[in-house]
Amino acid sequence: RHGKKHSVPPHKVNYLANIQAMKNCKVERIIAINTVGSMRDEIKPGSFFIPNDFIDFTKRASSFNEGVVHIDMSEPFCPEIRKILLDVTNASEGIYIATEGSRLETKAEIRMFSQFGEVVGMTLYPEVVLAREKGICYASLCLVSNWCTGLQESLSVEEIVSVHKEKKKEIMKILDESIKKIPEEKNCECSKAFEKGKL
Repeated sequence: RHGKKHSVPPHKVNYLANIQAMKNCKVERIIAINTVGSMRDEIKPGSFFIPNDFIDFTKRASSFNEGVVHIDMSEPFCPEIRKILLDVTNASEGIYIATEGSRLETKAEIRMFSQFGEVVGMTLYPEVVLAREKGICYASLCLVSNWCTGLQESLSVEEIVSVHKEKKKEIMKILDESIKKIPEEKNCECSKAFEKGKL
């Protein structure tokens, strides 16, 4: 997503190209890894979070613009994969607030966002919508790397990176266990969203 050297900031990632490339490679399911900040005392740094909904505060292109298509997002994440991730991780769940980046959020923004969601991140959106347009199942495994601005004195990039390094092996183990539990045949409606949304 960010390139081999992690040099592409969140607001400059070519989300459309990435999802199209996966579709071209016949990818049917995506478990995305996202790093988030927590706005809740009970969702602590180092824990995992599985989004069940999102609110978009970005300015990014979020469609392949293939005619007039209204994709149903009443259940934005694949329920089948979400259930597996929750079973494997015992993670918290809730609403992901997507922000533009690449700057971190202000205290005032976090006060506002905390009225509507549990965590804040920069990369889940528009991936989730683009995947749905292409009929690809999509769910997210979020690593909580920090408390959000205003919930701790200051926030450094080193702190975020160190939590990710510390949890890397655990993330790989979760992915391995989750993939083994995914059935060969889909039992969800994700792949039908585009056809259902066409006028």
